[in-house]
Amino acid sequence: MKKYIAYSILLASAALSSCSGSFLDQNPPLFVEPDEIYNKPERIEAALLGLYSSIKNTDSESFLGGKTYMVFDNRSEDIVNVDENIITLANTYSFKVNSTDTENTTTWNSAYATINKVNIFLKHIEEVKDLVADKYEQYKAEALFLRAMTYYYLNNLYAMPYTLDQNAKSVPLRLEAETGQEHNGKKRATVAEVYNQVLEDLKAMDNLPDKSGLDEQNVTRATKAAANMLKMRVYMSMENWTEAIKAGESVNGYSLTPKFSDLFRAPYFTDETIFTLPMSDNDRPGSQEGLGGYYNSSAYILVVDMENGIFSPKFQYNNSTDARCTLLQNEGARRTRLMKFIDGARYQDWVPVFRYSETLLNLAECYANNGSEDKARECFKQVRRRSISDSNDTYLDDSKIDALSGDDLKQAIYDERRAEFIGEGIRGLDVFRRGEPFVRGEMVVNPKDMGYVWPISHFEQLMNPDLNK
Repeated sequence: MKKYIAYSILLASAALSSCSGSFLDQNPPLFVEPDEIYNKPERIEAALLGLYSSIKNTDSESFLGGKTYMVFDNRSEDIVNVDENIITLANTYSFKVNSTDTENTTTWNSAYATINKVNIFLKHIEEVKDLVADKYEQYKAEALFLRAMTYYYLNNLYAMPYTLDQNAKSVPLRLEAETGQEHNGKKRATVAEVYNQVLEDLKAMDNLPDKSGLDEQNVTRATKAAANMLKMRVYMSMENWTEAIKAGESVNGYSLTPKFSDLFRAPYFTDETIFTLPMSDNDRPGSQEGLGGYYNSSAYILVVDMENGIFSPKFQYNNSTDARCTLLQNEGARRTRLMKFIDGARYQDWVPVFRYSETLLNLAECYANNGSEDKARECFKQVRRRSISDSNDTYLDDSKIDALSGDDLKQAIYDERRAEFIGEGIRGLDVFRRGEPFVRGEMVVNPKDMGYVWPISHFEQLMNPDLNK
């Protein structure tokens, strides 16, 4: 059976549609011979779309379409994991992930499966570039974007932050297509080397399309804006504020949607959406894999921390007129649900990766660090005023924002990010990239403590003889 590739997997990517309708409504044949995948333009595109599917989830496990995405908020102080089941990220929450835990092995195996699929695609598309003609450069750039994004997330789990030690060991860089085990041996690259490879892959971004409208394809496939957002995150991790600003200022054609909750209601994208991982009923992760199942399970798994988190009284973000508070549902017994990922009685499970409010708050942080505080305050205001008016803002009205400067301005931006992106996998990334400790109540996990950095997966340790050379 190894000579067959599951064609249904190659095609199973929500909302990556042609003009004729949603891709997920189509019924592809089950199997295609490997040498036939790259002999027709439509099959080559199907192989590319399969890479997007791979970065989301498999038939049984989720990657950036679910569990790995949720890892980062499980490491934050704004979410409480009330389920002690190790299958539902309990060890992530308690900073006790070991090399054999499910979240670790799933993340590692899914990431490198995606990377290798990208490498195989890149190898084959070189052989058939004439067949795809003017789509060749775009397809290649899309594949490189997905590889870059995968390595970005790996670098934020398996290595020390760049700002603390750019020469710390990170993960192996596998950049060639592998079909056997003869090249298992590969030493760990440094944090800097991984980020430099991400930036190298993103050099192809000029061949990605600009936003050309508001439809599924414009938000579920790589664009110049999505690549600039990833580049921006990398440069912020490296504290290269000048280059991060260049990337952020290059994100054009987007605007904040007037009503915050519309971002998380059908059709699950707006003019604010830059890149999202879509789901359908046929490829939505299971109850212990997807966002809806974690945040809205009747058994409770992830709830909002209303005692110590950003929406607790001590942070003054719990203003009932703030649109972000309308997506918090208090159910008593210290349990408040985050309602972003449920639409009526339905789990929506679309996974927002980049949206324009992040562009603005990223720019705010970069400007604040680069001495352009007026610009920082203006970006900050745009995001905050979308959710709460100046007249209703008893905590940070415009006059108070205008008076913010230095560390106070930066802290306000950090807090705004927590409120804006709760549940969207950003807070854990923010704490980590700045090399700060993770603090949750009396628990403090410092960068040199066990659990701050994940151990390399047990499978890789067994199979890679050169890992620690």
